Amino acid sequence: MMQSVVAKRYAKAIFEIALEKGKTEQILEELQLVDESFASSSELRNWLINPAVGAEEKKAALARIFQDQSEPVQNLLFLLVDQDRTNLIHEIVNLYRAFHYEQKGMVEAVVTTAFPLSEEEEKQLIETFEQLTQKQLHIKKQVDSDLLGGVVVKIGDRIYDGSLRTKLQQFQKQLKSAKVE
Repeated sequence: MMQSVVAKRYAKAIFEIALEKGKTEQILEELQLVDESFASSSELRNWLINPAVGAEEKKAALARIFQDQSEPVQNLLFLLVDQDRTNLIHEIVNLYRAFHYEQKGMVEAVVTTAFPLSEEEEKQLIETFEQLTQKQLHIKKQVDSDLLGGVVVKIGDRIYDGSLRTKLQQFQKQLKSAKVE
């Protein structure tokens, strides 16, 4: 919980800087690149949390790795190193993305299905949830064969679970609690 509060402060600060500079989209793209780099390299993550490596060495390495990134993104990385909070980068990027979408009147929805959606199904899903949220939907698709069928949509902290797996679990509970006379 405490990390979420801290990550939100960092995300809000860099978002306000990006908004002031009129570069919210550019900063989002840069932050996503940083996040992908951290996610794909356990060596980088482990090296950054190694207490034997000094902060100045870490910042110099990040400056080389992310030399093409804007000053606000580099400054964020340096601040995270100084505060020993590089482990928050993924959460900061997700929160920044949420601020960005909110500012644009959009909302991100994580859509998980057992099989890939057809274009028509995707269009129908977007229309349904745009009416429900009154915001433009940006979907992130995932496939999870454990669902068996149906769809699970996560928008913010709300989950709309229409999966066959959940329906079968609910049916199983009903059968177990049913009294036989």
